[in-house]
Amino acid sequence: MQIIYDDSTFWIAYGVSNAGGAILAITAAKWPIASRYLYTALFGWACWFNITTVLDTPEVYADYAYFAVFPFLVDFIDGWFSSNTLAVIIPVAIGQGLIALGMMLGGRWQRFAAIGAMTFFVAVMPLGIGSAFPATLLMGIGAFFLMKNASTQHTPAVQ
Repeated sequence: MQIIYDDSTFWIAYGVSNAGGAILAITAAKWPIASRYLYTALFGWACWFNITTVLDTPEVYADYAYFAVFPFLVDFIDGWFSSNTLAVIIPVAIGQGLIALGMMLGGRWQRFAAIGAMTFFVAVMPLGIGSAFPATLLMGIGAFFLMKNASTQHTPAVQ
């Protein structure tokens, strides 16, 4: 299956993702507690989505080669990755679940989760518009704000 640029669904999803990235960056700067829960929802959903997708249709991840910015990344996705998709995506999804948990817990766990989120966003940026860039950059900036505010943001369960 090849993702088609002319598909209006793709561009709607791309626009919504970028609007969401802007919202996450703004809320992280102005309302960090609300933003924590938005990041919790985002990464919790991403964990679920990636696990269910890789178990049902792992071949769709090969479509990201089409959007990759660097030729070596295209070769990697078309080569080793396409033969080992499950071995890569399941740990990524587990990491996304841990980021969601850390954001939910707050405090030092939020700091670790924010570092994980920033790492994730930087890692997928070379997928270009396949990663909804520049939404990933905006979400990474929001995660940076949450990392800076982590010491003051606790949930009652961890105080």
